Amino acid sequence: MPRSVPRTATVFRPAAHQSGGWAEVNPAFAERFRALGIDSAAGFLELPGEVVSGHPDRHVVRVELPEFATAFYLKRQHAVTWRERLRTWAAGFGRVSRCEREAAVLKELQVSGLPGPQWVAVGGDGRGRAFLLVEEVAGATDLRAALGDSVLSPAGRRALAARVGWVIGRLHAAGWSTPDLTAKHLFVAPGGGLTLIDWQSARRLPSLPRAERLAALAALHASVADDLASTRDRLRVLRAALNARCVAPVARQIERLAAKARTRRSIRDQRQPVVTAAAQRLVWVAGEAVCAVPDVAAVWQRPAVAAPFYGCEPATLRTELRDGREGVLIRGRSVAPLGRFVAALRGRPWRSPGVTLGRVLFHLERYGVPAPRLFAFGQRLTGRATAEWFALHELPGDAVPGSVEPHTAEQLGRALRRLHDAGCRPVGEPLAAFGVTARGAAVRDVTRVRLVRKVSRQARGHDLAALAAAVPEWSRAAVEAGYLAGPRERIVARSPVRSLPVVAGS
Repeated sequence: MPRSVPRTATVFRPAAHQSGGWAEVNPAFAERFRALGIDSAAGFLELPGEVVSGHPDRHVVRVELPEFATAFYLKRQHAVTWRERLRTWAAGFGRVSRCEREAAVLKELQVSGLPGPQWVAVGGDGRGRAFLLVEEVAGATDLRAALGDSVLSPAGRRALAARVGWVIGRLHAAGWSTPDLTAKHLFVAPGGGLTLIDWQSARRLPSLPRAERLAALAALHASVADDLASTRDRLRVLRAALNARCVAPVARQIERLAAKARTRRSIRDQRQPVVTAAAQRLVWVAGEAVCAVPDVAAVWQRPAVAAPFYGCEPATLRTELRDGREGVLIRGRSVAPLGRFVAALRGRPWRSPGVTLGRVLFHLERYGVPAPRLFAFGQRLTGRATAEWFALHELPGDAVPGSVEPHTAEQLGRALRRLHDAGCRPVGEPLAAFGVTARGAAVRDVTRVRLVRKVSRQARGHDLAALAAAVPEWSRAAVEAGYLAGPRERIVARSPVRSLPVVAGS
């Protein structure tokens, strides 16, 4: 059995007393951070924690520190590009990083008494990296989790719906517009208070156009799964946000906008069950060289960057963690001068095949697609065009037997359907991507799965035909039956009469 996961602060230690760059600390927190020796950009950028969300050029780390009763969230940018500075300048914030832009917004919100997180520190190291540290709202959960709480009474749901609409109405009345007004960015505190996070793309106008108000309400509506919100409570949000009693015509317009929004991957991700998404956290054991899930980070070898993960020939092999768990290690080397050059032009870190494999496994887990659990992944640059990388996951299921019986074929059809509905396709022969476990068919070879922007009807038909052709003739009908019976995320929502802006089940 794996050892219990210690507090993150005991896994790492922040690098204190480092100089370089600049850092502005909120006066309410400055003295305590100074007592910890963290008063420079480098010290803040290297604070310890678990990565709770991320993008190629930035990620968010949850940080726990001694002397503080509440945790913090560290937004860490790996590269601040000229394009980003140009966008922030065009938005009226000057040629600054998105972290500085968000800090400026949070300061304005605080002065206006509007719901944003408490900013703690902001800065940059002078070498292209920037950060923003904000305080966690203790005990708060995002709107999806709050709505999924079976303890929440109908009266409580109605009150929450009205409060959500009222807060949105206040923000819009003050001229604030943000593309990140979605369910995962709206947090509900135990006392019922609301806090909207992620303001890095926000802007303030003298008067917010009605079109932007409706687009924001449509994005929020689309990001809440159908079973979490009743029609009446969604309409209650709309009435409170627009300060109007009759909203039927507007509701139909918002539903049309929401139907388009649901085709975006970011919105589809938010409509997935919250349980798996909340469990997806990473710890930087050795920077980007070793990123592991918390229970694996707690037992990772020392030194962290060493064999069998680095300094060895490319291979796929079975290995064992320090606590006895076995897994499959995929390691390799890359020579990618063009890819590295393009990434540098775009101002984004280059992503190795190992990082891509980790991303695919996390994505499959988020969408509930049966697949091996991710343990760790990483990359380290060894030259201007060369790199080493690895991905480590739990042992997969067995290979599909040579003679596929109808019940197994049906499970394969269901697995392919779930893969497609998650925005993925098999690479090459579809049957080679799958295996069988005690719970049914599952992804076995993650190197044979790729993320795509959209799985077209033609692509679905091609993959289904290829999978059916790979099984015996007497099992082909079962493959199609399993595929057609498989669950699928609803892309086009129900009619406006039964579905609308946000919140609660009746």
